[in-house]
Amino acid sequence: MKIVSTEFENLFIMDYSSYKDNRGEFVKTIHKQTFDEFGLESVFTESFYSVSAKDVIRGMHYQNPPEDHVKLVYVLTGAIIDVVLDIRKESITYGKYFFVELSQNNRNGIYIGKGFAHGFLALEDDTTVEYHTTTSQHKEFEAGIRYDSFGFDWKVSKPIMSDRDLAFQKFTETISLF
Repeated sequence: MKIVSTEFENLFIMDYSSYKDNRGEFVKTIHKQTFDEFGLESVFTESFYSVSAKDVIRGMHYQNPPEDHVKLVYVLTGAIIDVVLDIRKESITYGKYFFVELSQNNRNGIYIGKGFAHGFLALEDDTTVEYHTTTSQHKEFEAGIRYDSFGFDWKVSKPIMSDRDLAFQKFTETISLF
């Protein structure tokens, strides 16, 4: 596993090594010693996965303090465009976004620090995305930003979305607690 820095503080690409043989494939996604070398949190308290059809957009989600969390995201099957928006008011990258393709073929992941909104677009049917978080889900601290309000071109004309995600406020209307 290699951890690759981005231009955003506390946002990293996880370059996972994939070991294949006649039995199949083996991928290590969390390694405390490697995380420690980069000063990254490695104790995750909750784990989720979602299965999405092609053109599903999930996001842009985050959890407010004091229940904000680090998130580790990777794809088990299929492919996504993973999108992260910096909502940390004091950050030099505030209001900027980062995106990367994560797939079962490239075996990359993304480590998302506190103070980012996160979402993704499924590029294939039956795309399975796994997430690990350093705090548990707390409905009263959940928040989000409307997917089409911060300048990212999702390149999909008819996204499939939840009513909840469509109801989020625009980025310019959002009051960040970070």
